[in-house]
Amino acid sequence: MPKHVSHPVPRPPSAGVARELLLKVRELGGDAAATAHRAGIGAAAEEMLKPAWNGTVSPAQFTRLYRECVAMFEAHDSRRQGWPPMTKREVDMLCYCIITCATLDEAIARATDFCTMLGARAAELSVQINGEQAAFRMRTFRRKRDAAAFLSDLTGLSSYHRLFSWLIGEDIELLSVEVSYPELIEEEVTGLLMPHPISYGRADNLLLFPAHYLHRPVVRSYGELIDFLKDFPFDLETTHSKQMPLSEKVRIAIGGALARRAPLPTLETLARQFGISGATLKRRLAQEGTSMQLLKERCRHDLARKLLADPALAFGEIAHRLSFSDATTFSRAFKGWSGQSPSAYRDAMAPAEAG
Repeated sequence: MPKHVSHPVPRPPSAGVARELLLKVRELGGDAAATAHRAGIGAAAEEMLKPAWNGTVSPAQFTRLYRECVAMFEAHDSRRQGWPPMTKREVDMLCYCIITCATLDEAIARATDFCTMLGARAAELSVQINGEQAAFRMRTFRRKRDAAAFLSDLTGLSSYHRLFSWLIGEDIELLSVEVSYPELIEEEVTGLLMPHPISYGRADNLLLFPAHYLHRPVVRSYGELIDFLKDFPFDLETTHSKQMPLSEKVRIAIGGALARRAPLPTLETLARQFGISGATLKRRLAQEGTSMQLLKERCRHDLARKLLADPALAFGEIAHRLSFSDATTFSRAFKGWSGQSPSAYRDAMAPAEAG
């Protein structure tokens, strides 16, 4: 089978891709009209499938349509494989499992373990480092390599790239994208799913990227994950991994360490993880009007207020959770942050909670 590279076209309007997806639904014996209706698209499917149709599809409608189509493709392939399809709920659970990881390489390792538990229904994940490059492989167990299987696998590969980029708060630069399929889908569809050059007919589904990303800290929180998962991985036109201010990445990295009860990261540790020098990190934080010390204090203060809301937690335990040597040191710090002692703050909260 010839191996070639397809260069993605610019991201097209959703309407054109919606038409191609509905055509694939029809080719597989599905009901295109019912699929469009469930997505909330008012136009008649017969009209949408005509090349001359010039209607519009909103981002929300396209997200719903893509979710319906992927579910149909996955169900179609799973029936012939003889196992249940991987569900959105399982994708969410994978994300819940990795959100507490400290670095991207740790997150990928945990995702690998999660997929191993699902057996053949999920892909076999692995990462191989060769010098300054890392290869993330997603090997699936599909016996038939047709358009339905390809769309399911390309959705998975695209989803991992978007998820990993979101976790570290920056787009992971892809050096190469390889798939173990011939070019079965129109470029306007693959260009939306994976806006990077794709090499077809390779041994595995693979993302090649600079290895230094593996050491980036996870800078997202559980609360952010709840919002992220509302439409992920079907919201292809939403950019989740836009660059975060460095101070925000540092703040979340410190907050994550506190939540995990891990040692607080030093300036040098974070600088290495972000691929910059300690002096550069210090300077850029100053340019954003803050410092490592201020961010540590902010994170400790935020967590202290949450812990003080639990009357069963002794001040000594809270001090330990915040990496203070003892309750006296914590009490002195908290009074500096809020103007109140921890006991006064907790007493002031009690009437409000009772009301």
